[in-house]
Amino acid sequence: MDLLSVAREYFQALGIQFFAVSHASPGFCPEQLDYRLRQQLFPGFDYQKLLEPAREQLKDGVLYQLTDEFHLHYAVLRLPEPAASRTGIRVLAAGPVMFQPLQLRDFLALMDRFHISPELQPDLQEFYNRIPIPGSFDTWSAASAFFFSKIAGFPMDSVYLEYRDLSSSHPSYGSYAIPSKSDLAAKAIEERYRIEGEMMNAVAAGNAEAALALQIQFNQYKLMPRTADPVRNRKNMLVILSTLCRKAAQNGHVHPLHIDNLSTQIAVQLESMTSLSSLDAFAPTIVRKYCLLVKNYSRRGYSSLVQTCLDYIDFHYAENLSLDSMARLCSVTNSYLSSLFKKEVSMTLTDYINSTRIHQSLILLNTTSLSIQEIAVQCGFSDANYYARTFKKLQGQSPKGYRDSIRMNLKNNSETTP
Repeated sequence: MDLLSVAREYFQALGIQFFAVSHASPGFCPEQLDYRLRQQLFPGFDYQKLLEPAREQLKDGVLYQLTDEFHLHYAVLRLPEPAASRTGIRVLAAGPVMFQPLQLRDFLALMDRFHISPELQPDLQEFYNRIPIPGSFDTWSAASAFFFSKIAGFPMDSVYLEYRDLSSSHPSYGSYAIPSKSDLAAKAIEERYRIEGEMMNAVAAGNAEAALALQIQFNQYKLMPRTADPVRNRKNMLVILSTLCRKAAQNGHVHPLHIDNLSTQIAVQLESMTSLSSLDAFAPTIVRKYCLLVKNYSRRGYSSLVQTCLDYIDFHYAENLSLDSMARLCSVTNSYLSSLFKKEVSMTLTDYINSTRIHQSLILLNTTSLSIQEIAVQCGFSDANYYARTFKKLQGQSPKGYRDSIRMNLKNNSETTP
């Protein structure tokens, strides 16, 4: 993948627009720069008047960090002619972004400055809710400098950064009539729902990579705070995220009991957290866990008979299970069930029972001090020796060896941690 594509994917993964404008600029519409904000607020607004000062004032080869009169921030680099000819790109730009939510006083001052109708306040708020906040200004500057310099072919340490506040040099808006209605909110909400839907589809497919990329974009959309407590507000957002993932896992044909167990676990963890940093780090964990749940427990593509067997084994692994007992439960012959199960699951029913029991025993070996005999019994093995042989066959070592290696790793980690 070329660097231009990497840069585009990087910014898009953060929900940020990225523009590589050629000399001819095919397909580039200036109103894309602000998601048609000015066009919506000032019908007939001429975007060329917005771009003319940039064409006249911005020098080639300088990476500009620009802030406009709507508190929107952009990174812009106009390539010098040799680099432009070589790459076919005249201008690189990314944005808009913000570095903190717009404060109420700034929001009201902006409405007053442009004489925006109070009826448009909800639309304007929804517009600002969609603007990404990619961490600090320093992080943003470093990322844009890295990608823009590499694409242009400059050494990064030779890139000259310049900050410009354009808020005092905006074009005149006085001649434009302000409408009482716009579709700013509708467009922003449509985009949020689109990302939400794609994220749910990725979770339902167990595609963690795609789901995590979409979660980053989804996270950029902000909702109006419901309480004065920012930690509580962030928890509420993660509850929404978990609910969406829960429904996606259900669409991924995961049994409700598996979903409910994970949902409860996440809710308990979520409520125990007390800082915004821990909550922010927990968001991708939620998505990853639901994707793993789908990957491990989705019944998509299985016949109803095999689904019944899989779910029964998952929830009753400690009981006396066998091909004979499962065939009686499903009211079919042993040979029919054995053949169908092997065809759909690619292992025998007995092997699946043993695999499920060993998986459960791994959890107990990791989290309890129960003896090997007790673990064998709790996982459905009446004979500890048979459990040990099965464990070694599937895991490559004995249960005791596995537990000893876990304890040794924990000891080594504790000794090396300052």
